[in-house]
Amino acid sequence: MAAAMRTSVHEGGGVRVSVTKSRTQPLSMACANGMFALPRALVSQNKLRFRRDGFDLDLCYLHPRVIVMGYPAVGMEFVYRNPRSEVVRFLEARHEDKYFVYNFCSERERRYPVSVFSDRAACYPIEDHNVPTFEQLTAFCEHAAAWLNADPDRVVALHCKAGKGRAGMMACMLLVRMQYANSAAAAIERYNRVRVRDLRGLTVISQRKWVRYYEQLLLMRPQQSSPTVRPPNEPGFLMTELVIRNSLTGVAPPKLLLRVYQLDNASDSKTLRHKAEGYEQFSLREEICGSVLIEFKRLQCEGCRTQKHFKIWFNTAFITPDADSGHVVFTRSDMDWVAKDKKKRRIPAAMELEMVVEPNP
Repeated sequence: MAAAMRTSVHEGGGVRVSVTKSRTQPLSMACANGMFALPRALVSQNKLRFRRDGFDLDLCYLHPRVIVMGYPAVGMEFVYRNPRSEVVRFLEARHEDKYFVYNFCSERERRYPVSVFSDRAACYPIEDHNVPTFEQLTAFCEHAAAWLNADPDRVVALHCKAGKGRAGMMACMLLVRMQYANSAAAAIERYNRVRVRDLRGLTVISQRKWVRYYEQLLLMRPQQSSPTVRPPNEPGFLMTELVIRNSLTGVAPPKLLLRVYQLDNASDSKTLRHKAEGYEQFSLREEICGSVLIEFKRLQCEGCRTQKHFKIWFNTAFITPDADSGHVVFTRSDMDWVAKDKKKRRIPAAMELEMVVEPNP
């Protein structure tokens, strides 16, 4: 065991230094780190890596007390992802027993026993490129806030598979919850600046929207109430029509496959509520409540193949239907899957999805 300097950096600018015992890096691991540096760097893509004190990890300090990292891998993934043993060594060396790890992977093969991190770990499964239920996100933020508030030296480490979308979304919410960022926009800006080289960190539209939703949820709390943040009251509506407006002119509209899903608070998974084929107008009578996904795919080869068109996530607690018509309008800026259509050939800038709802009877 070798002596090491342990540094605690606090928001106020104070620095606390103490001498602790840390695990030295085994020679075999040092050789492996050098051998696998290139594949790990390639998998990291635009994400910044932590290269210091003998470590080379896909990891960053978003805040002195909030770490975001890639999945701590074992088996063959060890070659190109963070080696789990190195992540453990990193956390033990720098933070001893003052860390807690949060896993946001929904994939069963990416779950591990909490004993891996000395029983200081929890899993809040979120489907890749999607969003959590409000039960999940408030439970996570309150648990992490309680852990951090109990001791100024404590830190949290958040990861999904790549350590970018799901972990970044939840980290931004935590920054807002802990007042480490004064707004959702500031939290996302910090994440994009600190986690990646090209400012393209949290890029999934719905995940950015969910950070803003969480900020609104904090603002909705009565000042005199308990500091604990609870899920919002999610009203129910009857969805009766979906209409795509201002699509491409001069060409026949593509035939589309519509799917409407709803997140289940009990199981954290999405349930298919409606499925239909059509062009630009869809009539339905579907009860919706909570977090809802409207997904359109283009049908090709007479339905034998589909291609992503656009999708929109929203929560019924944060929509305001027109009082007279019941219309809710979503613009291109609300749509996922449109980022690669930079010239707006598939999804024009003015295109909108108009949803018509009625209050639940």
